Amino acid sequence: MKREHTHLRLSPFLLAATCTIGIIWPQLASSMEVSVTETALVLSGPVIEGDIQRFETALAQNPGVKTVVLRNSWGGHVISGYRIGERIRELGLSTVVSGHCVSSCSRMFLGGKERRFSNDYALEQTFVGFHGHYDASGRLNQRLVDRLNLAQWIHKYSDGKADPELVGRWISIELNAGMVAFMHPDTRTPFRADKTFFCQGRESNRPLGCSTVSVTALDMGVVTDLTLMRSPDRSGQ
Repeated sequence: MKREHTHLRLSPFLLAATCTIGIIWPQLASSMEVSVTETALVLSGPVIEGDIQRFETALAQNPGVKTVVLRNSWGGHVISGYRIGERIRELGLSTVVSGHCVSSCSRMFLGGKERRFSNDYALEQTFVGFHGHYDASGRLNQRLVDRLNLAQWIHKYSDGKADPELVGRWISIELNAGMVAFMHPDTRTPFRADKTFFCQGRESNRPLGCSTVSVTALDMGVVTDLTLMRSPDRSGQ
């Protein structure tokens, strides 16, 4: 089969972040990138305002897309994450995490009808990270969490599997550097069993240096299948 590849660079966006995970959180990200290879739509970088329109345009131009690959995104624009996640579910598309997918990216990921990890990168660098909503200073914005019904949204898009107590804890993390990070069970970590890490945001090595919780991505409905995928644009790497 001939591989088709299109590439689109989106408008500039500045994103500051301060966490490390053994790889460096970027201090400056220029723009989100969208590309299509075969039947996969790859979204990488920060989530920016207006991405729902760009997402729809990419799908209209590539009607054969069946999978959305979310690659190395720390998140960004809150509402875009919700709307793209909801649209992915409406269309019955699958999602795959390629590298890290945190914050508003995690809501895009959770929108997938089927949701999987990839082995595009080392598994210890591959995770989906969830937390609450935050103000410009990086502190929890509880009013926004409540207004957008974040807990109920997660319950719905995890197909009813997300544990309400754990969700309540992660949407209440005080700092935007914190998160609960879900990894594939085959990931080599310092802990034999637990592959889910709960970070308050002050740890020096996030997420692998954070405390662990004894639930898995599959338990919580974060993923629907543990089969590792390979994104078509990285199949030769």
